[in-house]
Amino acid sequence: MHRATPANTSHRAYSSGGARSVVDKVDDGKLMQEMAGNFMANETRSAIEAAQNYGFTSVVHAATKDAMGKIIDGAETFMSFIGGNRSFPAAGNMDDRRHRLFGLAEGDTAMFRGKDDKQQFHMTGDGGFWSTPVGKVMRMALVPAAQQQQGASAQQTDASGGNGGGGSQQQGQQQRGQKPVKDDNAQSKYFVELNASKQARMAGAAVHSLLDDGNVYVDVNADKNVYQGGQKGKNQFSLVVTLAGPAVNVWGRLDPP
Repeated sequence: MHRATPANTSHRAYSSGGARSVVDKVDDGKLMQEMAGNFMANETRSAIEAAQNYGFTSVVHAATKDAMGKIIDGAETFMSFIGGNRSFPAAGNMDDRRHRLFGLAEGDTAMFRGKDDKQQFHMTGDGGFWSTPVGKVMRMALVPAAQQQQGASAQQTDASGGNGGGGSQQQGQQQRGQKPVKDDNAQSKYFVELNASKQARMAGAAVHSLLDDGNVYVDVNADKNVYQGGQKGKNQFSLVVTLAGPAVNVWGRLDPP
């Protein structure tokens, strides 16, 4: 039987109840994200499962170290020891004082990257503000559905599921999840973009500009012509004539609104 003296009970509660950890680095290539970090003095652990909130994921910046390799600053997390067993730690949410977005108003929510990137999506009482510095790209695009599924269908034969051996197993294999489609986004022909050259671009099989009445007033059509004032197939048009002669591919609306 375990001794149950006050001192012994206090020691077990302190050592197995949980711990604060500085995050050394994160490995996002496993079935479950894993982290390495330092708990108490001279206690360093690695390959610790760090569950992510479904639909949201992040990889914190690596710790800042001195010339001797000692951690002097880094992201932090709170560690739980499953079943009170200190050999089975599990990491909670991670936060980083070096990069945290702070000073928000009550009710605000936000997503952000490192402080030097200054990329933020901030939802406030006044509306949503998606901000990216000049010199970066802000882009939304459609990507091919087949490529979206490549990462989700990939399999790997590592069925360990991390320290806890968790996760469903299918004949020794597990779903690996999905991969980022950033590269597919960058090459897509269907996008809305603000780019590093301060250009606003929009591309698709056809590009329409509408007002709040739902009507199209500029139709950049798939036939490589531009229809001003309406939409091809719904309105009547004639080739625009300029002082220098007829336009090559610009048509003006003829029928009344």
